[in-house]
Amino acid sequence: NHNTVAWIKSDSKAILAIHTHMVAHNPRLSVTHNGHNTWKLHVTNVQMNDSGTYMCQINTDPMRSQMGNLDVKIPPDILNDDSPDGGVAPENGSVRLRCKATGLPEPAVMWRREDGNNIVLRHDGGREKQGQSLTY
Repeated sequence: NHNTVAWIKSDSKAILAIHTHMVAHNPRLSVTHNGHNTWKLHVTNVQMNDSGTYMCQINTDPMRSQMGNLDVKIPPDILNDDSPDGGVAPENGSVRLRCKATGLPEPAVMWRREDGNNIVLRHDGGREKQGQSLTY
């Protein structure tokens, strides 16, 4: 009574492996079996497109299956700013500072002054609005 265990990527319906034989041509995937009742799907060097739902399926009658989710996170990173003005402005002038950040989940960007003073936002009309730190 030998039942076969298959691994399937649910969103693409791609068969990844049957028993420990790899079907998918992906050298980062492998399956181990402990010789008894446990199969494990291993994913090395995880990439963004590995995220999704995986299913292990056993060909009993009726067929039994179990799902597992892989949620890939990407650490936050600040991209180099190549804006030409470099944050130089005359008194009473305007300056626009830009910060581009990547990551999953999308990172929150917070602005603060290195000297610890408040960031002053001036609007047309000259009235001042102050904020200790600015989150976008």
